[in-house]
Amino acid sequence: MTTLRRSLMFSFLERYAGIVIGLGTTIAGARLLTPADFGVFAVGISVVMLIDVLRDFGAGTYLVQLETLERDAVRSAFTISCVISGSCAAVLGLAAIPLGRFYGEPGVGHVVLVLAVALLLNPFSTPATAMLRRKMAFDRLALVNVASSLGQLIAIILLASLGLGYMAMAWASLAAALIRTIGFNLANPVFWAFRPGLAEWRGILSFGAWSTATGIVNVIHDTLPQLIIGRVLGAVPVGLLGRAQMICQLPDKLIASGLHPVVLPALAEHARQGGSLKEPYLLGISYMAAVHIPAMVGLAMLAEPIVRILLGPQWGEVPPLVRVMALGMIWLFPAFLTYPMLVALGRIRDTLIASLISIPPSLLLIAVAAPHGIMAVAATTLITAPLQAYVAVSFVRRRIGLTWAGIGQAAWPGCVGTLGLASGILAVMSILGFRTMLNFGETLAAMLAAGLGWLAGLWLSGHPLIGEIRGLWGRVWRWA
Repeated sequence: MTTLRRSLMFSFLERYAGIVIGLGTTIAGARLLTPADFGVFAVGISVVMLIDVLRDFGAGTYLVQLETLERDAVRSAFTISCVISGSCAAVLGLAAIPLGRFYGEPGVGHVVLVLAVALLLNPFSTPATAMLRRKMAFDRLALVNVASSLGQLIAIILLASLGLGYMAMAWASLAAALIRTIGFNLANPVFWAFRPGLAEWRGILSFGAWSTATGIVNVIHDTLPQLIIGRVLGAVPVGLLGRAQMICQLPDKLIASGLHPVVLPALAEHARQGGSLKEPYLLGISYMAAVHIPAMVGLAMLAEPIVRILLGPQWGEVPPLVRVMALGMIWLFPAFLTYPMLVALGRIRDTLIASLISIPPSLLLIAVAAPHGIMAVAATTLITAPLQAYVAVSFVRRRIGLTWAGIGQAAWPGCVGTLGLASGILAVMSILGFRTMLNFGETLAAMLAAGLGWLAGLWLSGHPLIGEIRGLWGRVWRWA
């Protein structure tokens, strides 16, 4: 097995284990906590995420993409991360009580205080994590991340059972950060990195400034809607929208999140060896069109039973939100490739420019829609997601010399798979009288039919993913 395939295997194993644990966390939390609890925590963590992007400053990514890695660079990255993390934690600590007053909910401030402590731990895991990624040692990364997720699940269940409400999620997040910090340093001890130094500060600040600016814009896009809705509509709608977003992100967690940790190191290594990035990008587009688009269509068609199974009957307002948002997010299948491609090409500035073009109009549209209700906010995805995808692909396309026709040719076999998946679901629903509310057994039948239809569509279109599936099945069969 090649190094890349081995890395992908462990990355996916980690993500799928994390998804199973995350679903357990979601199912337990949805039954032990209220929508108001989720809303308070969502507002608090949104504020922290706005600051956290400054804390990261792209130090880990900088170490991964360096052509040669020296100890001075690692020490400089750690020192700068400590200074920035301490400053961010101090700002959050001072702002916690005023934030609680601003939202009329003291719990927001309490959540912010606990999460601010977690920021202080992150610099101590950055050197070890970056070096493990650079070595493609995703087996050790997977072990630590799974342990962290499991610790967070146990903490949420225990603390929520004791009646801590939204604070159960805050303390569990701190516990997860502590487990990650200890685990990464045990998996790859680099205690020499904790010696302060600033020899390479210019390179880190230059790269980090562009990376952080891009991150700020994107985090604002992710968090500002929740802050706006919390102010305009209250905590409960924030909780409903947050659960809908979580459901819509399940396909990304199942598929793209397993690729994310591997893609940048692999592309950076490919570029260092003088390889063209055109073919890897088209292959990535082809694979993501074959999995992301069908997954979002299936989610839109089965929104009601999926929400009921995962969250319970008390979240009946979420399925309509999921259906609308999933249809808009169909267009985001090439999005996850944009950042690693531009970084590997040495075009970190383009990531900021692309974000500045697409995200401000999206935020303006959300702000206009918020007073009209949560469904109006969800419907903005039908406009904002295609806009963001178009801008992202445009920047990459120009840098590697691709035409829109070439991108469409890479994506169309995945659309045939989508038709097969939708046909499978419709076949089951037609037998059941075209009901959208299916029980557990009926949902499993619909998902099985969807999977068979998807495979049939990929086979008919000659998609290369079929070869990968056959190879994976052969390895599993031999192992069994």
